[in-house]
Amino acid sequence: MKLLKNRAVAVLLAVLVVAGSTFLNTRIKLSEECRRVEDGFYTSDSGSKSIYARLDSRLDAANGLWTILLDHDAEAAAELNKARSALLKAYDARDIPDMYDANYVLQKAFDDASSALSGVTLSASEADALHDYVITFAGAQRMIDESDYNDGVLTFMRSTYQRFPASFLAPLAGVKAPELFN
Repeated sequence: MKLLKNRAVAVLLAVLVVAGSTFLNTRIKLSEECRRVEDGFYTSDSGSKSIYARLDSRLDAANGLWTILLDHDAEAAAELNKARSALLKAYDARDIPDMYDANYVLQKAFDDASSALSGVTLSASEADALHDYVITFAGAQRMIDESDYNDGVLTFMRSTYQRFPASFLAPLAGVKAPELFN
């Protein structure tokens, strides 16, 4: 008890309590805000689907194209399958930067696969399905491009995360900034 009556010990203890509670508060509150911003990537608002849901639509369209391609060009089907698998892996891992990169690779593979079918005689049902897959794939990408998710992340970063004291405390408290989809 005598130790606590020492002024230096009391000041040190007060500093530790204040610092600890500040870091804990930063970790809890700033982590919540970061999670809320990043949740915009995964959850759909009324009237618009999330980027995550749009990537799922692109995967579905690529799966459909792949089934048509299997009967006509095995090499192009294998390349499309590889790109689909990469996006699916990133999608399942919920890794936003990896999803962005894999989506870019899938775009190229999808375009190449569509081109591989351009000189092939397809049945009427295959042609209709191909048309639907191409429309779905492109439409989902257009909606991703029009998403305001990245704007929300940048606004949060500028208004909160990159401003003092959050800019100083966040790394110390282990709070990770929300990730951009680019």
